[in-house]
Amino acid sequence: MKKIIRLIMSGFVLLLFVLTVEAQSKESELATVYIKSNMDCMDCELTLTNYLKFEKGLKSLKVDLVSNTIKVVYKSGKNTPENIANGIKKNGYEATLISENEYKKLFGIAPKK
Repeated sequence: MKKIIRLIMSGFVLLLFVLTVEAQSKESELATVYIKSNMDCMDCELTLTNYLKFEKGLKSLKVDLVSNTIKVVYKSGKNTPENIANGIKKNGYEATLISENEYKKLFGIAPKK
């Protein structure tokens, strides 16, 4: 009886370990894309926000009218930077992919070296 209980407990611990590793690997699948656009007004910002929030794999979104930038965090297996940029272009806006350092410069944040 004790062997069965130990076996069950060992299985439970192993299951918890596997689930923890799987959850950590899912977090590592996240990718970020930075895009420079040509928004003119709050309606442009709202239009892009409403469109992008339905993109596949979206985890977070920041559309900024002042800097004309868009930051999208998404699951890399669900979408690509090119698909996101093409969707923005289909809505009638420019969509130029920029680096994280270029994005940070626009906000006055010191880039990583």
